[in-house]
Amino acid sequence: MRAVLAPITMVLAVLFSFAASAQENGGFKAGQHYQVLPQAVPQKDDSKIEVTEMFWYGCAHCFHFEPTLERWKKNMPGDVTLLKLPAIWQPLMDVHARLFYVADAMGVLEKMHTPIFNAIYTQRQMLAVREGRNWKPDLPAIEALFNKHGADGARAVKLVNSFAINSRVKQGMANQRAYKMTGTPEVVVAGKYRISSSLPGYKGKNNGQELMLQVADYLIAKERAERG
Repeated sequence: MRAVLAPITMVLAVLFSFAASAQENGGFKAGQHYQVLPQAVPQKDDSKIEVTEMFWYGCAHCFHFEPTLERWKKNMPGDVTLLKLPAIWQPLMDVHARLFYVADAMGVLEKMHTPIFNAIYTQRQMLAVREGRNWKPDLPAIEALFNKHGADGARAVKLVNSFAINSRVKQGMANQRAYKMTGTPEVVVAGKYRISSSLPGYKGKNNGQELMLQVADYLIAKERAERG
């Protein structure tokens, strides 16, 4: 009887070990809930664990993710910092990314981020004009929007096509490629892990965006433990 029970006990021990491991990490798995980047991207500040959100002002999912992300940010640990990366894979997105970088360069991003989102997504003011197959910044509309919310619209117009903003757009696109980001919204933790609701682990989930941040919390804890 003992000879029969011994292998059963071993099997149960293995199953318990797997169950404990799954419980410990929330059941989150690489390839299902996040991807490990083939090459880690250096952080801007190694004293922090950087969480980078890629978004687009014209994206419905990003618009609805924003309040969820802001709630999460309020409870963010002190060793974590949240960065934003505007996505660019077509000309209109290039214009919208410039608005983000302009507001950031002017020190008014906290003031302008939501108004830009609302203008583009809610009010369908593209803040851009079409030129053939391309788009260019709608300078009067941009100036009016910045002025309306207490920022210097004339300065924003001067900056939007400047060398400094061109450089930040190029760097942002390089980061987007390095992070292997292909959709919005997506999140990268510590320059190592990419989180996307398009991965198999989010299929059929009603709380996909909240789940993304739960996975981010798990990966933050994982990175913190690895750093010791």
